[in-house]
Amino acid sequence: MEMSQTRTAIVTGAGGGLGGAVTEALADAGLNVTAVDINNDAAARINQARPELAERILALGGDIRSASFCADIVTQTVEKFGAVHMLVNNAGIGQATIREDYYVKNIMFWEVSDERWDAIIDTNVKAAFMMAKAVVPHMLNAGWGRIVNVTTSMDTMIRRGWTPYGPSKAALEACSAIWAKDLDGSGVSVNIVVPGGPANTGMVPTASAPDRGGLLQPDVMKPPITWLSSDASDGFTGRRIVAADWDDSLPGMESAQKASWPTAWPGLGAQAVVAGGNPMEGS
Repeated sequence: MEMSQTRTAIVTGAGGGLGGAVTEALADAGLNVTAVDINNDAAARINQARPELAERILALGGDIRSASFCADIVTQTVEKFGAVHMLVNNAGIGQATIREDYYVKNIMFWEVSDERWDAIIDTNVKAAFMMAKAVVPHMLNAGWGRIVNVTTSMDTMIRRGWTPYGPSKAALEACSAIWAKDLDGSGVSVNIVVPGGPANTGMVPTASAPDRGGLLQPDVMKPPITWLSSDASDGFTGRRIVAADWDDSLPGMESAQKASWPTAWPGLGAQAVVAGGNPMEGS
């Protein structure tokens, strides 16, 4: 990985599962990483598991639904490592926080409490927005940056019984597409990485998936995340990478192109009809 200085990433939801794998991958690639989790002990778990990486990892515990905490994450990261170059918005909460057997016994939307709606939407969408908003000025100043959001498949976004998790990830998908366009030409890319199916994490509890053998392992995220953190991914933006489709036998850019699709499925969304043409075309 070619760089003039050691780069620094922030990973949310880093205490385990996909976030733990992402944190390990970036630290192994030589980056400094601020590992953020709502649980202080979970945020520090990566240091305990991989003590040889401890000097590169700043573990922070707190709730990213707080705008002040999001700002503080960036402040502490810059104070500790001197800069921030990459953000992985991985933190998320899902249907299991409503009922653990949600997969086998669907949760109808009218059964979702207002409190659970707010918690899931605020964590999965608003917090990602606040984190991105906080890091972008640093990236623009440097002329280089990476924002990676973790969403889900379109099937999950619109599946029966998946309110509000599905809508929250659909919103983050749309945000990702817009942010990539907003940052086009700046040197800051915005992409999505998804595992490619249900993963063996706490997001899918045993009550909903007792057979863990059929689940994807969190390490599936490592190759695309590592590649995105490098200069080799310059110019690659506005894409959603399916990690399970990554082919290590191919050069990074070729594998990324083959394993990805434009964010938010734009070919399916060009449906607006305006008489006499679209007055906003090109805006």
